[in-house]
Amino acid sequence: MAEGHRIGVIAPHLDGEYYGRLLPFIHQAVREKESQLFAIQVADDYLGITALEEPIAFGIVDAWILILPSASAAFLELLGQSEKPFVCVGFQSPFPQGHSVLIDNRVSMSKTVNHLIEHGHREIAFVGNLDQYDLYERYLGYRDALEQHGLPFEELRVINADDNLLESGILATEKLLQSGVSFTAVAAGSDLNALGVIDCLQSKGYSVPQDYAVTGFDDIHQAAANYPSLTTVRQPFEAMAKEAVRRVFDMLEGRQFNETEALIPAQFIVRSSCACAERTQFSSSDDFDNYMQSLSQLRTSLHKITVNNYKMTRGLIIATKEEKIHISNLFWNLCHWGCLALWEEDDKGQRHLVVRQVFSKNGDAVPPEGEKYQLDSFPPISYLPPSTRLGGEDIVILHPVKSDLQNWGYIALAGPLDPLNNFVANDLSRHSFTILAVALERELLFRQVRSIAEKLEIVARTTNDGIWDWDLETNKIEWNIRAHKILSGSKVELSDAPSSLIELVHPEDQSALRFAFMRPYEKDHPIQLELRIRGLDEQFIWVFLAGDIVWNAAGKAVRIIGSLTDITEKKANEARITQLAYQDALTGLPNRLLFKDQLQQAMEDRARDGEKLAVMMIDLDRFKIVNDTLGHQTGDLLLQRAAQGLRECVGELDIIARLGGDEFIVLLSRIDGVEDVACVADKMLRMLTKPFLLEGQEFFLSASIGACMYPSHGSDVDSLIKFADLAMYHTKENGGNRLGIYTEALSSKRVERFNMETGLRYAVERQELVLHFQPQVSLSTGKVYGAETLLRWHTPDGKIIQPDEFIPLAEETGLIIPIGQWVLEQACMECKRWINAGMPALVISVNLSALQFQQEHFPDIVRKVLKDTGIQPHNLCLEITEYTAVQNLEHSIRMLGELVDIGVKIAIDDFGIGQSSLLWLKKLPVHTVKIDPSFILNMIEDSDGDAIAKAVIEMSHSLGLSVTAEGVETEGQLMRLQQLQCDRIQGFYTGRPMSSDHFIAYFQEISNWVG
Repeated sequence: MAEGHRIGVIAPHLDGEYYGRLLPFIHQAVREKESQLFAIQVADDYLGITALEEPIAFGIVDAWILILPSASAAFLELLGQSEKPFVCVGFQSPFPQGHSVLIDNRVSMSKTVNHLIEHGHREIAFVGNLDQYDLYERYLGYRDALEQHGLPFEELRVINADDNLLESGILATEKLLQSGVSFTAVAAGSDLNALGVIDCLQSKGYSVPQDYAVTGFDDIHQAAANYPSLTTVRQPFEAMAKEAVRRVFDMLEGRQFNETEALIPAQFIVRSSCACAERTQFSSSDDFDNYMQSLSQLRTSLHKITVNNYKMTRGLIIATKEEKIHISNLFWNLCHWGCLALWEEDDKGQRHLVVRQVFSKNGDAVPPEGEKYQLDSFPPISYLPPSTRLGGEDIVILHPVKSDLQNWGYIALAGPLDPLNNFVANDLSRHSFTILAVALERELLFRQVRSIAEKLEIVARTTNDGIWDWDLETNKIEWNIRAHKILSGSKVELSDAPSSLIELVHPEDQSALRFAFMRPYEKDHPIQLELRIRGLDEQFIWVFLAGDIVWNAAGKAVRIIGSLTDITEKKANEARITQLAYQDALTGLPNRLLFKDQLQQAMEDRARDGEKLAVMMIDLDRFKIVNDTLGHQTGDLLLQRAAQGLRECVGELDIIARLGGDEFIVLLSRIDGVEDVACVADKMLRMLTKPFLLEGQEFFLSASIGACMYPSHGSDVDSLIKFADLAMYHTKENGGNRLGIYTEALSSKRVERFNMETGLRYAVERQELVLHFQPQVSLSTGKVYGAETLLRWHTPDGKIIQPDEFIPLAEETGLIIPIGQWVLEQACMECKRWINAGMPALVISVNLSALQFQQEHFPDIVRKVLKDTGIQPHNLCLEITEYTAVQNLEHSIRMLGELVDIGVKIAIDDFGIGQSSLLWLKKLPVHTVKIDPSFILNMIEDSDGDAIAKAVIEMSHSLGLSVTAEGVETEGQLMRLQQLQCDRIQGFYTGRPMSSDHFIAYFQEISNWVG
C-alpha cells in the first residue's frame, strides 16, 4: 500500500468483555495496513452520555468504525453526507452507503433455545435488554425456536432488562419469580445477565441446573470460571474486527461490494448450566487448560483493579494538593502523552479548542499551550508521538470532557492498549475523565470565589461605609476604622460593648434599634434602619445601619455582621427635595402637586361653608416662538416677569401655580360668581398687553384663559383642572387673548378636536390634502401675475375642512412643519407644470407658518425644493404674516435676507391688522405688501378703510414695495384700487380658489380676453 490511513473507532467504552476484546483485534488489523488508529470513548455513565455529539477529528480521520450505536443523530447525518467510508459493528448502518458487520445473533440464540428444548424444557423464559439492536435480534431467535417446535409464547416469560450487566440479570429474575409464571429454563441475552439470573436463583434456594437451566451469550471469561459453568455463545471478535477493517480499506481503495452487510457466525459452547456436563468433567485437556487460564486471568485482573484503585487514589491526592489539577497526575496508566484542549471564544465570538495542559512521559514533543484548533482538526497530528503514527504500536484515545456545569472540551491521550482491558472493565481512566471534569469545575468556582474575595477586600478597604462584627457568644462588637471615623463626632465614646452604641443613638430612635436586635432572630430578615446619632453642638448625624445574621451548622445565631453609612447629607438633600417637590424652581410659585393639595383643601372648606371657588387655566399665546428665536434663557426671564405680574393680579388668599412651560393655574379660593373671575382675568390680560422690556427689547404677550367653578362644574380636583383646561383651549382656538368659561358642550368639542388631530396626522399620507390656487391679477396690464396657494382638507367622509379650522391645530401640535413642507413642494411642482404647459413664468405664492419660519435650516429646505422641482427662484414668493415678521425683528431680518439672497420673493401678508408700522418695513428685506381684506371690504362706503388702503399703497411705493390687495369682490373696489395705483388684486371678483387644471384653463381664457 502506497500510503496509510487514519481510522477512527467510536465506542461507548474501550475496555470490558466486549469493547476491550474487540478493540485489540481492530488495532492489530489497522497496524497490518500500516495505518493509524484513533479511538474515541464517548460514554459517561455519571452524566448519562451514550453517544458522540460533536464531529471531533472529522477532518483528520479517513474512515470510521462505529461499535454499537455510539454516535449521535447529528454526527451520523454528517457522516452520511460525507464521502468517508464507515462500517457499523454490532448494529445496522442507518445509511445505504454504510456497511455493517454483525454476528448471526438470531440463529445463534435459536440454537441455544433449541438445545434447551432438546433437554425437555417447554417453559423457557428470556431475559435481555430489548432496546439494544443485537439483543433484540437474540430475542427474535428465541421466538423462532419456540415457533419451530410449536411451543406457545408467553409474554410474562420475557423480561426486558435495563442493560447487559449482572445487577440487571438479578432484578429481571426477581420480576420473573414475582410474576408467578411457570418456567424451567432461562435464555439470557448476555453472559452477565445470565450470571445474575444464576445468582438470584441460588440466593432463593434453587439449584442450577437441577431446578432451572440457564444459558448466556458472549462467552466472557467469567462464564467458564463460574459455578456452574455457563453454557453460552462465543462471539467471533477477531473475525468481526478483521472483517470491519477489511471493508473499510476496500472502500478506501475503491472496491465494490455485492452486499453491504456481513453476518459472522458464532460458536455455541456447551457447559454445565444447561445440565449437559458436571463441573468436574472436561471433555479434553484443552478444556481444562482453558478453564485454568480463565481463573488465572481473573486473579490477575482483580489484582490489577486493586493496584489501579491505589494508583488512582494516589494520583488524586497528588493532584488535589495544588490549586490546579494537572492531567499528568491523573492519567497514571499506560498513557505516556496527553493534551487537554478547552473550548474558548475569541473576540469575534468564534469558538476554538485551545491547548491548556500537556504532558509527555517519554520526552516527545507536545503542542504549545495557548495553541488554537478547530474541532475537526484536533488532536494536532504533527505533535502526536512517533509510536502512534502509521503502523505504530500505540493508539490515540480521544475523550470529551464534560460535567454538569458545561462542555469543557477534549483530551487526547497516546499509549498502548492495556492487555487486561479485554478481561473486565478495569480501565479506571474512566474515573480520571470524570475527576478531570470536576476539577475544571472546581478551578472555575475557585477563581470566582477568589475574585469575589478580592473585590470584597477592596470594597472593605476603600468603601466609605463602616464595617461592624458582633460576636453574639462574647457579646462584643468590632468596628473598623471607617466606623470609628463616622461616629467620631458623637458625644459618647464608641467601645466594643453593645451598650455603647445605644448610648450614641437619639432617644427617639433607641426603641427601634432595640427592636431590630431583639431575639429570637429570624432568618432571611436582614437588619436595616436609619438612626440619628447625637453629635456635638446639638447637631445630629444620620446613619444607615444594616446587618445580617451568621448561623452555625446547628442553626444557632452566632454573629451579626453589617455596615454603617453616614447619610446626613442624604437626609439634608431629601429635605431640600421635599421642599422643591412643592415649588416651581424657575418662578418660585407652587407647582402642580402643591396646587392640587391646596385645591382639595379649599374644596373641603367650601363644602362646609356652602361658598364657591374657581379654577383658572392660563396659557401664554405663541410663547414657543420666544424660546425658539431668542433661546430659553430669555424665555425663562420673560416667564419669571409674567409669573410675577400674574401673582399681583390675584388676592392674598388665592393661589397661582406654574404647571410647566408657559402654563399657569389659579385658585380663586372664594368667589360670589363669574363676575369675580372675569374681573381677575381682565387684570391679567391688561397686565400682559403692556410691553415687557428685556435686554433692551420690548416683548408683547397675550394669554388664553379658561375657567370653571366649584361646585357647579365639578366636584373633584382632576375634573376642575380638566374643565378649566378645556375652556382655555377653546379660547385659544378662537384667537386667544380673552377669558372663556367652561360649558358641557366643550367636552364634546374636545373629543372633536382629538379626532381632528388624529385625522390630520394621517392626512398627508392618505392624500387627503388638496391645493387650490387663487389668481393674482396685475391692475396695470390686466394679465395674470401668479396665484396664491391655498390648502383644503378633504376628509374620508366627504367633508371639506377649511384652513382656519385645522391650521391652528396643526401649528399647535407641530404638524404644520411636515404639512408646510408638503405644500411648498407640491406648489412648486404645479408651477413647473404650468411652465411646461407653455404658460409664462408666473409667480406661485406659498404661505409660511411661524413654526416653519423659525427653522434655522429653512433656507436650505427652500434651496432643495427649488432644485428638486426645477423652477427658478423668481417663480416663488413666500408669504409671512405681519405678526410673524415683527415678533422677532432680528431673526426676521436675518432669515428673510437669506431667502432674498436665494432669489425668491417675500410678501408681508395681512398687513394693517397688527401693531407694526410701515416704517418697520424699511428694516425688512421684502418685495410685496398684501393689504388685509378687512380694509378692502368696506373701502367704498368706509372712508377709514379707504384712507388706510391709500396710505399703505403710497408708503409702500415710497419704499420701493409693490402692493397686492386681498379680498376684492366688486368692480367698485377694483376701480378704486386702480385709482390708488395698487399693483395687483386678488379676490372673488377676479377668480375664486380653483384646482391646478382649472387655473390653466382660467389663464388661457383671461389671456385671450386681454389679448
